[in-house]
Amino acid sequence: MILPDSNLPLDFAALEPNDSYHVGLGNNIWLMDSHRWALKIWEAEQKTGPYTLVHADYHWDGCYDIHNNPEKETELLAASAEQVAELVAEDVWIRYDSFIAPAVRRGLIQTVHFYCLQDDCGDKALDQDLLSLCGAKQFLHANVTSLASAEIDAPLIFDLCLDLFNRSDYWDTGDIWSDEDIIRFLDSARNLIVRAELVTVSMSFGYSGTVQDTRNLSALVVPILLSYRSSFQ
Repeated sequence: MILPDSNLPLDFAALEPNDSYHVGLGNNIWLMDSHRWALKIWEAEQKTGPYTLVHADYHWDGCYDIHNNPEKETELLAASAEQVAELVAEDVWIRYDSFIAPAVRRGLIQTVHFYCLQDDCGDKALDQDLLSLCGAKQFLHANVTSLASAEIDAPLIFDLCLDLFNRSDYWDTGDIWSDEDIIRFLDSARNLIVRAELVTVSMSFGYSGTVQDTRNLSALVVPILLSYRSSFQ
């Protein structure tokens, strides 16, 4: 679904957890609940490529659920954008934490820049075997200054999860950054956001705090992204 006019206000107070929710806001910005819809959007909206992906998220989302299933991987590689959308909708092989690797495997994304704060898992980012197989590269950034200064010479996708701004990794629990810190982060990443061909934003209800926390984050972040993008269109 695409909103007919990007100037129409989104009713942030009415947002609810909705696994199927993904909507175009104009200026090539897409908002979703489950992060897996990003893959559908990247496939459907691609104009050039391969892309560089900037992934700013609390979590790495580097799983590749298909890697032990050769038959399903063959299906993935041969799939049209519409068939990829069907795989995303099934929520079996492409899920909220396994949507980046399929894009790399299909050649849609060749370089990934990660800015992620998760430190409680053994495997960070994408598997090296997958990167080697695809001739892809990844870079892990420890801070937003490093991310903002990344050398990017390919078409760009900027991908953001609002749970980046939640210090708590407990379900439906918020320890949210201050508005000032969130705005400071977005300002630091502004050049990346502006130059991106496509911006995808996941609300990730449950991971980004309480329902009200997620609404508040959306109401703060989305208008800023729209203002950045509209000023350069």
